[in-house]
Amino acid sequence: MRIAHVTDVYLPRLGGVELQVHDLAARQSAQGHHPLILTTTAQSPAVLDDMPVLRVTGLGAGPYRRFGGRALDTTLRAHGIEAVHAHVSAFSPLAWTAARAAATNGLPTVVSVHSMWHDILPLVRRFARWADASAWPVQWAAVSSAAASAVRAALDGTPVAVLPNGIDPAAWLLPSSGAADRPPTFISVMRMVRRKRPRALLRTLLALRDAYPGRFRAVLVGDGPLLAGLRRDAPPEVTFTGAQDRTTIRALLAAADVYIAPAPRESFGIAALEARSAGLPVVARAGSGVADFIRHGVEGWLVHSDAELLNVLSSVLDDPRRAAAMAEHNRAVAPCVRWDTVLDAADALYARAFSGDRAHA
Repeated sequence: MRIAHVTDVYLPRLGGVELQVHDLAARQSAQGHHPLILTTTAQSPAVLDDMPVLRVTGLGAGPYRRFGGRALDTTLRAHGIEAVHAHVSAFSPLAWTAARAAATNGLPTVVSVHSMWHDILPLVRRFARWADASAWPVQWAAVSSAAASAVRAALDGTPVAVLPNGIDPAAWLLPSSGAADRPPTFISVMRMVRRKRPRALLRTLLALRDAYPGRFRAVLVGDGPLLAGLRRDAPPEVTFTGAQDRTTIRALLAAADVYIAPAPRESFGIAALEARSAGLPVVARAGSGVADFIRHGVEGWLVHSDAELLNVLSSVLDDPRRAAAMAEHNRAVAPCVRWDTVLDAADALYARAFSGDRAHA
């Protein structure tokens, strides 16, 4: 099947959507499909595309550019596209246009929402009603149960399936390189931007240091506009590494003991799933997308506030055996979200898009 993955943001930009679209297309290609990535993100001379990519230009700034529905339909048909998979975040003019144009012109269409719409629900609902999006003949999906609930509300009850991000758990499960005689290591991987809440996490770690001086270390991985200020305020126990590649992150996870995901509006949490696949217990916010693959007290802990997060981290330092038991479970039992289940779910959505069945989304 010739599938067009339409996304405003794509490599060489780095982010969850960019990497997941690439990896999904690559896995589908290995299955015998013929994916094409359609994006308004410009190419970088330093990075060569390893998947078929069509980069279009339009009105706007950066990757977020308008591209007319008629021109988009002509482009899709010129490439023999049989199904459209539009990848939508909070603001995705190309993907929204593709979903509307493809559905209007009879192309089977799946729309995947990769972000949490809870904080912008009135705005998205107003736009969806203006565009009559709930009546489009498309299959709606979101990356987690939490994200799907807001999409369903924005579309006035339209069925919304869950199509999670994919992962190869075995690729992340390295032999543990932690030493028994060193303090526990907490780790987190995120963009250093406000909505990921790195500043709140640093405050929690500072409070933990005051109560347990010298009893732990923390490694925070990622780049972003807040990084310089966070580094200035970090104590010796907390290291900000900046951006790292997947190979380095795997090694850092193998040397850590507990992963922290502090953002309550985490639509999925691919970094948390990578840590879970590496065998680490995960501490995340209840109500986020992480709750789809982390059960409280089994693979990690789900907390409702920064105060609860501090309490959990304190309990790990008081009794490290709790985290060790969870790590043993996580290393022995693969997570429920894997590429084989994701690809099966995607194929089911495409099949329903071809049949026009929306009742079981």
